[in-house]
Amino acid sequence: MNTFPAVLTGAAVALLALATAGCAAPSAGPGSASSSSAPVATERATSPASQATSVTLAPAGTPTRTAVPSTIVGTTILNPDLTSTGGGLYLRWDLTQAQQNPPPEGLARVDPATGRFLAVNTSTPGSISVPAYGAGALWVTDSESGGEFLIRLNPQTLAVTGQMKVTSGNHPVGAVGGSGSHIAFAGRLVWTDGVDQLVAVSPSEMTAQRTITFPQADNSDVTASADGSTLIVSEAISGAGMVQRRDPVTGALLGSVPMAGVVAPTLAGVTAGGTWISEPTGMMGYVERFGTAPLKADGATQVEGSNGIRVDLWDGDLWVTNQGGGRSRNYCADPATGRRLAASPLPDLTQDHLMTVAEQRVYYSVPAGSGFQIRTVPVPAACG
Repeated sequence: MNTFPAVLTGAAVALLALATAGCAAPSAGPGSASSSSAPVATERATSPASQATSVTLAPAGTPTRTAVPSTIVGTTILNPDLTSTGGGLYLRWDLTQAQQNPPPEGLARVDPATGRFLAVNTSTPGSISVPAYGAGALWVTDSESGGEFLIRLNPQTLAVTGQMKVTSGNHPVGAVGGSGSHIAFAGRLVWTDGVDQLVAVSPSEMTAQRTITFPQADNSDVTASADGSTLIVSEAISGAGMVQRRDPVTGALLGSVPMAGVVAPTLAGVTAGGTWISEPTGMMGYVERFGTAPLKADGATQVEGSNGIRVDLWDGDLWVTNQGGGRSRNYCADPATGRRLAASPLPDLTQDHLMTVAEQRVYYSVPAGSGFQIRTVPVPAACG
């Protein structure tokens, strides 16, 4: 496995590095040995922010190097994705035009108030998942031809501090990466789904504590409440599956609800005694709240839309998005009831894509040349 480099040096700098004019160097955190047999680069005292170089953002055709602007706002980037977690804002993007599947990706920490680059790192040739913060670290899953890996990083410097293999190479590359984090923190354990299994990992030792199999499942997801007391899992075989509540320490099944759709429901998170799911069904899709104790679908909260309708929990609010669905399918809502609070502030709902919400700013992207340009607007006052 080709791991994230701990800091950008040598050939990695030629491909990707951090522009640091006016940026303070983030502090480094403690390193840790890996449980994987693959070598792991250890963290250095000098952070990536000490290197004033350049970053490849949106090459046209062959890769080129361009100076990094002071902020991601207004910058054209290849397939960007933003995640707000643990008080930080993290950017994933393709380093080059797609010349392999999946293309190499980059990961950066940016200031949630300004969008300014603070730290940057490259990924493996595989597909990395949405980052998730927990147990004092930043976590991603990485999918490549050798299997699926769980990677632990310093949330400030993005240096790798540990890794372990979650599954073998029996699944398509990118099966665990992509739109979800596939990582949850419950019962003082890191829970990660490896397509057809659920693995509980010690966050300090990076070793598997227990494994729960989902025979023949082709996709899954996992989420948990902020206090770690509630663990929710979804899994499916060709779209037929279920949403489950499991014990956060042992993983024992506590309740389940059968589901039918194209894939396993995407889990937005657990809040106010419930979890929100997004489920594509083929030609259509819907979002819905499930009470967690007992686990039960709340039909009154269901909102239908296209296959692309989804729900997310950001900054304490629920956000329903369905590009092309108009104001009735793009709004912020009460996370406990799903009650609509305000329409989406995105200027053009036919092309704008809501990415995340952080520091009372809505981050969204619009098509621009060969990539996408990131922009922001204030969160509507009615959203809270």
